Amino acid sequence: MRSPGLFWLVVLILPPIVALTLLPPFGQRMVTLIGVYALMGLGYQLIFGYLGALNLAQGALFGVGAYATALLAPALGGLALPVALVAAACLAAIVGGPLLRLQSHYFALATLALASIVNLVAVHAETLTGGANGLAGFTRGLPRGPVLLAVVWACLIVLVLATAALVRGRVGEQARLLRQAPLLAATLGIDGGRWRFAAFVVAGALAGLAGGFSAALSGVVSPEATGFSIMVLCLTSVVLGGTRHPMGAVLGAALAVGLPELLRDFQGAWLLAYAVATLAVVLWAPDGLAGLADRLRGARAAEAPTPAWPALLTSDAGPRQLRVEQVVKRFGGVEALAGVSFTLARGEIVGLIGPNGSGKTTLLNVISGLERADDGTIALDQRPITPLPAHAIAWAGVGRTFQARLLEGETRRAELARALSVRPAFLLLDEPAAGATDRERADLVETLRGLRDAGLGLLVVDHDIELLSRLSDRLVCLDRGRLLAVGRPAEVRADPRVRASFLGLDEAA
Repeated sequence: MRSPGLFWLVVLILPPIVALTLLPPFGQRMVTLIGVYALMGLGYQLIFGYLGALNLAQGALFGVGAYATALLAPALGGLALPVALVAAACLAAIVGGPLLRLQSHYFALATLALASIVNLVAVHAETLTGGANGLAGFTRGLPRGPVLLAVVWACLIVLVLATAALVRGRVGEQARLLRQAPLLAATLGIDGGRWRFAAFVVAGALAGLAGGFSAALSGVVSPEATGFSIMVLCLTSVVLGGTRHPMGAVLGAALAVGLPELLRDFQGAWLLAYAVATLAVVLWAPDGLAGLADRLRGARAAEAPTPAWPALLTSDAGPRQLRVEQVVKRFGGVEALAGVSFTLARGEIVGLIGPNGSGKTTLLNVISGLERADDGTIALDQRPITPLPAHAIAWAGVGRTFQARLLEGETRRAELARALSVRPAFLLLDEPAAGATDRERADLVETLRGLRDAGLGLLVVDHDIELLSRLSDRLVCLDRGRLLAVGRPAEVRADPRVRASFLGLDEAA
């Protein structure tokens, strides 16, 4: 994520100053409305932009904040606004647990159902919400006019700067990993569920605050505040402004508020003109208006940090042995692992060999928690880790690399450095020499030996039997999910079953 910089800081601060000093009341109202929608969009960036989850309940939570303000303002006055934030956040926290267990389009549909329920309550709970007529006459004690404009934009400026600072460092990198490579993130100890829950609640809180400000601005709250049109406006403005740019929500809100006003001369065709203008932005500015402005200014996006090789590779504390005992994994009627057992000690390299489809990668997935074993036990010393999720297994002491590169442009050494960043006691490597030159393979052997000498236990999958024979203290051979042989490299390579299965020597069959 880019730092706002002086240019964007001026753009962010200028609208309220111009509005308060130069614009008439109608212009001030438009600038206030831009700030309101920008607050809602800023929250939506957290869950949709940074984590890639399509939440369709943001508009409904905006309505919850509006109704909370309308109901509480007669008694609390201006304090109803922070209560609106809390009300929307509490609803998001209550429903977030079950909703966030769902993935992809199922999550989107579930949040759409939540939005529909909120809208139905707004329409039919007449004694509370006023039904279709809504609520009015509650604005006494709420900020109005220039004061409301100043409060809205003060909140927006502080939150934009705080969000930019927060996601520019380690937090932003973890969010990028969760969005681009969730499996990799899990093996680095990043709890995706906790991240999504926190983002969902904070997004809901900002939507509630924006809804409260909207109620103070309009003086009326009706079921339309919870309707899907608000959600469409939020989604459209964030996409057009820039989903992961600090100023994306602000520019998108300005477009969403200003463009319909500019196109009013089109009368009934203004919506078509709005759609054409929106399509133009999508086609010619895929990173949003903020990204387009940065390109035109020649500003460069911040590059993802390259993982540095850790000074301290591991700790003397922690587990001393990884034990795999009678592990079974089935996919439907296919038994990918059938009672596999072996051990891996600290300061040891074990090579895992076998033909394609023998279960090597599945075994790594089960050990690292990306797949759940159907039977058997995996333990660090005497502590079973089989029931733990992947991020907890990573913190318990098991690191992991992947055969396919999950992040574009990342080198094998950078991937290895990233895996070592959690200081694992045991490291699982899937095809670390794939595509490497002879020189790179030689360097890899020296690197892995250095990790072993530093006290790590390494389980290495590779098809290069010569490399593994030079590198490993022991070899484990699988065939169709079953353990064929375990022992020193020369012993395993001499085993007739290994020669027949993996080495393809027919005379040994």
